[in-house]
Amino acid sequence: MDEAADADADAAAGRLRRLKAGMRRAFTRPPGYRNVFVWFVTGMLRNKRGLVGALIATWFNLPIAVLLGGLGLVIGAIAGYVGGALGGNNTADSWLSDIPVLSSMLNSAMLQGGGILGLLAGAAVGALGGFLFGLLVPWLAVAAISPFDGIGRFLAQLLVALLCGLLYTIYGVMAEGWLLRVQGARRPSRREQALIDPIIKDCAKRMGLSSVPPLLIDDDRAPNAFAATRHIAVNRGFLDEFDYDPEPLAGVICHELTHWRNADTISNLFIRGVALPLYLSYNVCTWLLQITRGTAQFIVMLTTWPILVCIRYFVMPLQAAGSQAAEYQADQGAVYAGHRQGIRQVLTRFRDSFDGARNGWDLSILASHPPNELRLEAIEESGVDYPLPDADGPATPMPVIITSSLVRD
Repeated sequence: MDEAADADADAAAGRLRRLKAGMRRAFTRPPGYRNVFVWFVTGMLRNKRGLVGALIATWFNLPIAVLLGGLGLVIGAIAGYVGGALGGNNTADSWLSDIPVLSSMLNSAMLQGGGILGLLAGAAVGALGGFLFGLLVPWLAVAAISPFDGIGRFLAQLLVALLCGLLYTIYGVMAEGWLLRVQGARRPSRREQALIDPIIKDCAKRMGLSSVPPLLIDDDRAPNAFAATRHIAVNRGFLDEFDYDPEPLAGVICHELTHWRNADTISNLFIRGVALPLYLSYNVCTWLLQITRGTAQFIVMLTTWPILVCIRYFVMPLQAAGSQAAEYQADQGAVYAGHRQGIRQVLTRFRDSFDGARNGWDLSILASHPPNELRLEAIEESGVDYPLPDADGPATPMPVIITSSLVRD
């Protein structure tokens, strides 16, 4: 009896140890963070402006306000044009009814001018009125019934948004390896390991990192690389693009290690989680726009434009300042490690970002990255001349001239 109880206790203790070991692996953090809490909080607050933008856009009626603002713009423009045209015409009739030629000429001018001025004024008033109505009236209505209910609703929205962001971040960190493999990443082969592992270890030593994240390889032929919360991934297309040259590979690995060390991916996860309803809606919208054409695409745009406007013209511009600073810092990480030439080769070769994108949201974030020419300027060595065209730039295609062997008269 005692032996059976001891065996059960040992088995339970073994399961607990395995669970703890699995949790430690699931939340393996970069060096320099005392615990997971510090790592998470540091990452969550990396891009405060982007976080506020995601919070307002998703949880405080912004898509509805944009929709009502658009409807107000159209209705106000029509009403303003009609009112301005009729008002201008009546005014001209009362002033100039006794002057035959001049009356007719000014009637036409007042009709058109009054209509245009009315259209502009009506569009502005309608757009602003509709936007403010959608943004503020639901809150004012609740506050008018009970101020405490309004405050309570505001705090509840805030709490739900932050909890949603935290849970999504935890999910993203824990499930990262599985998600990356589902998306096509794999462990490196022996030959790939022999090529890349020494480069990663050397980069980590130069950067003062006591540990490095596991490497994954994606067989996608697009020349990309990216850092996740617990992994870095390199596409085969990137290796092929530079013919397996160690220097550009070292430059981009240092870049991604800096992202990993600075918890930039934690920041991205948390902002996505806070904006989760809008994030999922936006990805569905961009996917539908990609697979539809003609009338169907127009219908998709007509029904989803408030979401597209919120993301592209509010959330992404606010997130851009933080993401651009992160890109400049990651480039400086490569310079600090002594791979200025490597990161210059990469930035010169690609005029767009080399960080991978897996959905419409990622593409919009990449579009907010600083231009590569400005990133090249930021890592220039003092006193060194960098003339154009750059020797590491992509080759200029030869012009194709179509000729005919037929002799024409």
